[in-house]
Amino acid sequence: MDEIILDQLVELVDAFHEIGIKPIICGGLGIYLSFYGRQSEVPLRTTNDIDLLLTKNQLLEESHRNAIAETITNKLKYIACESGRHFQFQKGNQHLDILTQPVEGIEVEGFRAVLVRSKLHGHLMPEAVFIEENLKAVSLAHISPNSEMAKGLEVMIPSLTNQLILKLLAFDDRHQGLRKNDAQAQSHAFDIYMIVALANLNDYKEGQKFLSRHNDSKIVQRAQSIVNSKFSSVEQPGWLYVLEAASFYPDRNIQQKRTRLDAAKRRLVRWFTVSP
Repeated sequence: MDEIILDQLVELVDAFHEIGIKPIICGGLGIYLSFYGRQSEVPLRTTNDIDLLLTKNQLLEESHRNAIAETITNKLKYIACESGRHFQFQKGNQHLDILTQPVEGIEVEGFRAVLVRSKLHGHLMPEAVFIEENLKAVSLAHISPNSEMAKGLEVMIPSLTNQLILKLLAFDDRHQGLRKNDAQAQSHAFDIYMIVALANLNDYKEGQKFLSRHNDSKIVQRAQSIVNSKFSSVEQPGWLYVLEAASFYPDRNIQQKRTRLDAAKRRLVRWFTVSP
């Protein structure tokens, strides 16, 4: 992982620490942090942006929302991008995207939660409804040992099951329809592969308990439907995107690659098949 984004993360976490918030990091960086230190023949996908997810508990108070907006725009000096005004920010080559859980009482405009008008919005993520369950704390001193600022700082990452739900719905959004984008669909599919390929038995058991608690949730049911329709066979679109990725075992032949995908397919299907 590029040291630039790790330095950006340390700076962000340090600033949020001062206002009493431990950031929750999703997306490609969240997956990288989840598996940092685990051996893999396939390198984790690099990313050049940070997906920061704000929860309803962090956003209920107007004073908290204002403090977050001030931290991002004034203390950290991020500037809103024209293409994603007030929920996508940039500072030089550093990118920061703001995601939010649905929060009762906060105005919604299309897919945006208006956190602080004309200053800070959030991309609304109904699929993150359970994101605070089984959160994991990651020490930044472990990830970035050469940074003095990182000492004593922690960042939160979602459980692997929550990350799979986010990625499955993101893949579905980009695979077809008005927001179809093959490059982004491939990135999401590759992330799904990495999660199930690197997860261990404890991750799977935790996921089974999580899904048992929420098996009547429409979000969980939609994720299960996407697994069944797009990832339950290596011939389905999800795995075909992974097969076409240049970074997917470039030194292996097609049959060896398909064998890897078949193993991942069986893991993913089993993960989202909840035992009675």
